[in-house]
Amino acid sequence: MGNRRKTGATSRHRPAQAAPARAVTSKVLLSACLIVKDEEKSLPDCLACLDRLVDEVIVYDTGSTDTTVELARQAGARVIEGYWDDDFGRARNASLEHCRGEWILWIDADERFVCPDAQELRGALAQLKGVDAFFVEISNFGGDGSSVAMAHRAFRLFRKATCKWYGTLHEQVDLRPGLQREVFAKHLNGAHIDHYGYLDEVVNERDKWARNLRIAEAAAVKQSAVRPGQEGMLDLNLARALAACNKFEEAQHYYDTAVATARDGLPLRAALFHRTMNLLSLARLEEAVTAAQRFGEACEKKDLSYYLEGMARRRLGQPQAAAALFDRVRDPSNEDSFKYPLFMMYAERAGALLEAGKAAEAADMLVLLVEENPDVNHITAALKAFTVAGKSLDALVAAMPADRLDKVAAALTLVPPAVADQMADALWARFGPRPQLLAASIRFAPQLNAPRALEWSARLRSIGMLGSCPLVARAAAHDVAPAERVRAGVIAHAAFADPIGAELAIAAAPLVPIEDLGAVLSEVVVLDRQLVHSFAAAAAGPGLGPKSNARERTDVIAGALAGLGPGAPSAQIQNGGALSEERATAPQLACSGADR
Repeated sequence: MGNRRKTGATSRHRPAQAAPARAVTSKVLLSACLIVKDEEKSLPDCLACLDRLVDEVIVYDTGSTDTTVELARQAGARVIEGYWDDDFGRARNASLEHCRGEWILWIDADERFVCPDAQELRGALAQLKGVDAFFVEISNFGGDGSSVAMAHRAFRLFRKATCKWYGTLHEQVDLRPGLQREVFAKHLNGAHIDHYGYLDEVVNERDKWARNLRIAEAAAVKQSAVRPGQEGMLDLNLARALAACNKFEEAQHYYDTAVATARDGLPLRAALFHRTMNLLSLARLEEAVTAAQRFGEACEKKDLSYYLEGMARRRLGQPQAAAALFDRVRDPSNEDSFKYPLFMMYAERAGALLEAGKAAEAADMLVLLVEENPDVNHITAALKAFTVAGKSLDALVAAMPADRLDKVAAALTLVPPAVADQMADALWARFGPRPQLLAASIRFAPQLNAPRALEWSARLRSIGMLGSCPLVARAAAHDVAPAERVRAGVIAHAAFADPIGAELAIAAAPLVPIEDLGAVLSEVVVLDRQLVHSFAAAAAGPGLGPKSNARERTDVIAGALAGLGPGAPSAQIQNGGALSEERATAPQLACSGADR
């Protein structure tokens, strides 16, 4: 494909450009092989990652109704117009018949082959003797695509002369009939596959799980299709398909059957692993502990079994035992490369430590978690743990990546306002003004005391967001104490000459309890003398409480003003409880931003 033209939109998942193309000789070394149906969204990026790596791309189309075929041909691929009959192995072998390459790269449209040095890989393939296939690491992205949900490995690069596909679902590469030996395989270093077919939007759009269940049920009926050494695999495939459709109880029967009949080695380990996971989903936790231990007995590398047992024990209410098991995990995987991302183990261990009352240790673990996977839930948990432990947020702030501030900002809206304020202020000091932090402050800052709300109000107003002023929002909040509402409104008027702040402060004045009136009035005098008489007149209303009438309130206000000493504003009580202004003997304090 060295001379193919790239098509399609740029993807954030596209790997870096490979090395310059080598001249393709008459001998075809490497073919890429795909089966597709309605893949116009993902196919262009898949083909782009193969450019300058393979000599040809064979696309076996199983009945697309969109522009998949046209896009493939425009990119230089050879398209075989085939059909779909719920048999992945048959379709892949049909595509294999059209490949001319000595080596075959098996890839799907929702995958990206990441190879930093294409020429090094090609050179190695050209010189290899006796090797049938390569294990390739596959990272399966889930959810919104921001993190790897699980990783595994499979034969994805193999020699055409000796290998083909077997199986209608979860098809596998194995030796062709007649070759009475084991596959001679190596691990492919320096390259891997990123798989995006398990993203929520993809699964929901294509209804993959229902399709897989249909295929698995049909295959289970044809038990004659089981090859020697693959006993139990049809039951395992059916169990996995049922579990993916949330039919865990039905799946358990087939997992049990698969474990009872699977061959020692990879087939048995796979059955034990998935059976343990299903028991966890069913919350049959004592059984899950036993299943995890049996899985560990079948593995040489036991980290993954410790992780699964730790999950079960944590859910059984045994956090200390769970934390001890998680301490033994260096890499949550086994020799078959069934692998969970390290951040998932960090999350489990941090949770166990918190439940065991070890908040400080949990906070340290959550720093590692945020570094590995800074999503909203993890950042939120870290902020709460640091608060409980009473630890400085410095380490957590240092772990925050600048390109994930949107996640951080979302987390700030889910923790107590004082915690959010402390974290956001520290991030502001590290990264400077960022719109994500300002956006979060609109949510948390109105719940802060007035001086802290003032800080965020100034920052928001500096970029023209007057309508999002936290001080004004606090002054308007009916669930905030009247005295605090007055304080917020007066500060908004004094600091920014905001008339809405003045209106809200005056509107809250009659709500201030009589026992707080003197202190509140003194604050108004200090913060914004221009509002004193308007506030005093409004505050002289009936007020709250059975003992709070207009006459008592006016007496309190008059006394408070008189007690402020020479130079303070003064007022006279008029009949009916209203107040009239007398000229102040001291200069008025300026209240506009320009005069200050």
